[in-house]
Amino acid sequence: MRHERFDRVDLRPAEARVVRLLRLWRDNDEATAQLELRDALGFTPARACLRALGDLADLLTRHGWHGPLILPVAAQSTSDDERAIARFVLTATEQDRELALAEATMLVLPAHILTLANAAERVGLPLLCEECRARRDCPLN
Repeated sequence: MRHERFDRVDLRPAEARVVRLLRLWRDNDEATAQLELRDALGFTPARACLRALGDLADLLTRHGWHGPLILPVAAQSTSDDERAIARFVLTATEQDRELALAEATMLVLPAHILTLANAAERVGLPLLCEECRARRDCPLN
């Protein structure tokens, strides 16, 4: 499987956050994920996002075509699986439903496509809100 260095891949802030959360989930470090999200989003959105991430990760590991390759937290590269999941989360969240469902067919068995897309929406929405706030607070605006 091919890996690319983080600094060579253009990830949107929300995509980079999804990759970070997946890595923390892989390492069973929910406390760090909760602290990072709570600082960025607030308590309730952070908790909802993490709950949805747990659902998403559970669907991917239990009903996926293969177990996703999630790299360790300290890794400087991203795997194809990490990028595909991050892209899928944002596609589902930004309401491109047809494309999200098509991408979901590559991730999980057909019976779980809608459930995966719904979980991805619930993960991505708070992360997009964080991205919007960062853009609004940009000193160049």
